Amino acid sequence: MIASSSVVLSNLAYLIGAVVFAVLGGLAVWWRHRTPKSVQANISSFNRGLRALAPEGEEARPLPEPGVRIEPRPSGVRTVRTTDDEPRRAQG
Repeated sequence: MIASSSVVLSNLAYLIGAVVFAVLGGLAVWWRHRTPKSVQANISSFNRGLRALAPEGEEARPLPEPGVRIEPRPSGVRTVRTTDDEPRRAQG
């Protein structure tokens, strides 16, 4: 017994519809869960990793705003504020 062409085409249409639906669903899931490629996203990811590795007892310092440069202080140097608010190096 041979099936009529209309039955074969309707079954083929269901198959094509299911494949299209699966491809569109897969693309939607990929688009939603793709990793960002920006520099800021990479920096944020790196900082999350560092926070995960940090000891629990220490407080995390807030990150500086983008474009702000923080100058490190040499160890053993103290800054003393005088009454005229001019920073001077402490003696001894």
